[in-house]
Amino acid sequence: MVLPFTLFAGLLVAFANRELLPAIPGSGSLDRVVPAALLLMLPSLLAAWSLRSARRQLATGRRAAVPARAILLLSAWATPICVEVLFAVGGFGDCIDRLAWDSHLGRIVLTALPAFVAELPRMFWGTAAQTYVEILAGIAPGRAVPYHDLPSWRELAPSVRLRFGWPLLMLMPLLLLGVLLDLLQLHRPSYVFAFATAPGLGIGAFAFLVLAVMLLPFWFRIAFAVDTRLPEPVGTLLRAKAAELGFRPDRVLHLPTGNRSLNAMMVGPLPVGRCLCITDGLLRTLPAEALTGVLAHEIGHARMGHPALLMSLAIGLPLAAMVPLRLLAFEEQDVLVHLVATLGFFALLWCCIRILAHRFEHEADAASVRALGAGPCSQALLEVSKLAVPAEPGRLGRLLSLHPDEPSRCRQMRRYEIDPVYRARFDRRGRLLRAAILGVLLAASGVACWSWSLDWPYERVLWRFYSGDVQGAHAAAQQVDAAQLPPHWQRVWRSFDEELQAATALAPAATDFASARAGFVGGWRRGERVLIEQGPAAARPWFALALEGEPQPDDLQRGLHAYCAAAAAEDPERMEAVRRELVRIGVPASLRAVFAEPGPQ
Repeated sequence: MVLPFTLFAGLLVAFANRELLPAIPGSGSLDRVVPAALLLMLPSLLAAWSLRSARRQLATGRRAAVPARAILLLSAWATPICVEVLFAVGGFGDCIDRLAWDSHLGRIVLTALPAFVAELPRMFWGTAAQTYVEILAGIAPGRAVPYHDLPSWRELAPSVRLRFGWPLLMLMPLLLLGVLLDLLQLHRPSYVFAFATAPGLGIGAFAFLVLAVMLLPFWFRIAFAVDTRLPEPVGTLLRAKAAELGFRPDRVLHLPTGNRSLNAMMVGPLPVGRCLCITDGLLRTLPAEALTGVLAHEIGHARMGHPALLMSLAIGLPLAAMVPLRLLAFEEQDVLVHLVATLGFFALLWCCIRILAHRFEHEADAASVRALGAGPCSQALLEVSKLAVPAEPGRLGRLLSLHPDEPSRCRQMRRYEIDPVYRARFDRRGRLLRAAILGVLLAASGVACWSWSLDWPYERVLWRFYSGDVQGAHAAAQQVDAAQLPPHWQRVWRSFDEELQAATALAPAATDFASARAGFVGGWRRGERVLIEQGPAAARPWFALALEGEPQPDDLQRGLHAYCAAAAAEDPERMEAVRRELVRIGVPASLRAVFAEPGPQ
């Protein structure tokens, strides 16, 4: 089951543009968006060209000037490139702001939409093209294959359906996140707690992850069209063996792949809804005894808590990493520092995951040995390795693999079965590993709580303020000694204090968001005066508050805030880009002098 790396890349480009490169208000005009959006057809056109080229080469036996494999690879690269063009040139981010200003679900759906529009048709043509390219690579040069001997669309349908399972699977967390955030907005204090405070963000992320993994097994069955029926008589045998091993037999399921995948997987980190999926390729290929070894191996993963341990580390390690980043004011560092630190963190995280994944595979093998002996699982490994691609994996392939090589696993199982000293040492290492993981999680939780306690006196003020309690935030801010602020709070506090002073002038008696929002609307008039008299940086807090008061701001209002925010951030390039759009949109007569074309220096 090949992961949809092209779709991942397209989504990464889209969300990176949204988070790291805010759109210029007014830049998403039709004359820019439509031509850029038409480019989203390019990946599927290239994939269709690759399919046509591969079919022609197979039918004629003549090699094309441009290999079908190269065209297919180009179609994969085209998806993230076309998504980048849509955002960077077409100004699609501005369209998202205009259409879904106050809806997280709307913004998430619209942000992900270009990647899905580009990739779903490409998946259809690309899956078929990949099949023909594989056939082309396996025949002698110059040999022709009649069309009626090539796979038909009916034969390709299971492979196409399998490939479409990944986009469907990825939709669930995206839609779930959008719905939950929109629901959270209905209670402003909870919404601000989740976004403006570190404990709120940590608790919210944990709750979302737990809910998502609880829903995962149920959605996985829909996304991949999992079948509850198993071929007989092996189905009865496997379900009886699952019951013996303490796993619900009705959750042993059949995953159709068109016999293109030899795999089995335990779906669901938590016991809720957890199911064991075995592909049709494995059911068709392996004898019954070997299949029971695969079953015992996968159930071993569940009984030994491997998915839950990995999920816990996926939460604990980022929590631990956030503390030094906050204390070092990481968000203020140069982009190159961000890139190097991010790559270093993910490289370290991958090394930890790889080490644990290898250990957990050996532990699941050991569970299979305890249940059935070393024979069944070893037989399954040897059978599958014979049918897999025979090429020896290179150093990079071994580095990226989450599974140890088959001979090593077979040796470990045999030794675990016959050597009591090795078995005791192996089990003791497993207990020590779990104690170490528990220690890491406890340390990460302790460090996170300590960090939260240091920042809470300042975050509490922000929580009150952005919840609409201007009066309470003003009183709480008086108790904060600005001279004693930690370095990572100084810039944030300075910006917040400017907004607090403006809010006190606009809505001094506000104690909730509704009353504060009504007063903030007056920030437009006050901001225009400050912009004329004191400049854009001084006007930023007034326009920021006014933007909070508008249920659906127009391009001019968003542009005024963006221009002043760029001035406060000392970003002259963005200021000039926003100024040009504001002039195109049309500014009020009172502000034309501010946004006039600068003369020669």
